This record gives sequence, structure tokens and C-alpha cells, in this order.
Amino acid sequence: MALDNAIIAQRYARALFELSHDQKSDTETLNELLELQTVLQDNPELEQIIASNQISDEQKQAILKPLLADASPLVHNLIQMTYDYRRFDLLPMMIENYQRTVNHAIGHMTAEVKTVVELDANQIERLKQVIAKRFDAKSVDLKQTIDPSLLGGVVITANNQIVDGSLATKLAAIRQSIVH
Repeated sequence: MALDNAIIAQRYARALFELSHDQKSDTETLNELLELQTVLQDNPELEQIIASNQISDEQKQAILKPLLADASPLVHNLIQMTYDYRRFDLLPMMIENYQRTVNHAIGHMTAEVKTVVELDANQIERLKQVIAKRFDAKSVDLKQTIDPSLLGGVVITANNQIVDGSLATKLAAIRQSIVH
């Protein structure tokens, strides 16, 4: 039975977190992985090259050498292991999982808020406090998106949950209750 890629990425991230946590290097490892993530995003052909059967192992190792050169032992081992086990394409997912795990451990979370108009600094700060309290977090990064289709209110997405306080949803609910 083949494992789902999301499960594999989650397991690698969890194992990496356990190692980095034991070494008290969670934040440093996360920062290094975020730099690696940027490199992967800026060079999407890198994953294709590593996966290619047309390129020799020696050439692939030469391409990976700059990534490995300045890497900490943990990140170096992760990159090499994903290459050796042909899971290099899962690195971005592993990094995302690792970031979520570290953030959860330190009580930090990211939330997305959709509104009709841009919120001012006071509204953003109050919303961060409400979200932190609701999800028992110490700190919150808030990403704001403007969505005119909401008509009013907010839609908050955090910790795989959606809190929909939009006027559009409320009107749809009223419309449904009238129809039935």
C-alpha cells in the first residue's frame, strides 16, 4: 500500500521537528528551510531536473552541492535523504508541515481574513486578539484579502477552520429559510 505524499511529507516534517527540538534549533532550522523554500520557488525547474532520468546522478549531485554547502547538518541530511529516496519533490510540502509544527509548538499561528474593505491597524490588532483567544495562540500573523463579493463582514480561515461572518452568507441563509 503506497503512502499518500501528504502523509509522507508530514512524517518527515515531524521527524525533523523532533530532532531540531531536541537540539533546541527549531527557529534556526525553520529559517534555513524557509530560505530553501524560496530557492525552490525561484527555481521550479530544479525539481524537474532532480526527477529527470535524462540527467546523470553525478550531474544532479553537482546541482545539489550549492544547496548542501552551507546547510546545517539537519537540513543537509533532509535534502540528501529526500534526494536519495526520490522524494525531493515533497520538500516544499515538508517545509510547510515543519513550519506549522514549529508554529504550533511556540503558540504562533497564521490566519487569513477576507473583508470587503481594508482593515485599519486597530481593527487588525483587535482581530488578532480575538483569533488568538479563540484558538488559544500566543501570537497571530494575519493575512488580509479584499473580497467585494462578501458585501460586508469577515471570513476568517485559521487552523483548518472557517469562521464565516460575511453578509453574503447571512443573506444566503435568510434566502434559504424563506424558500423552505
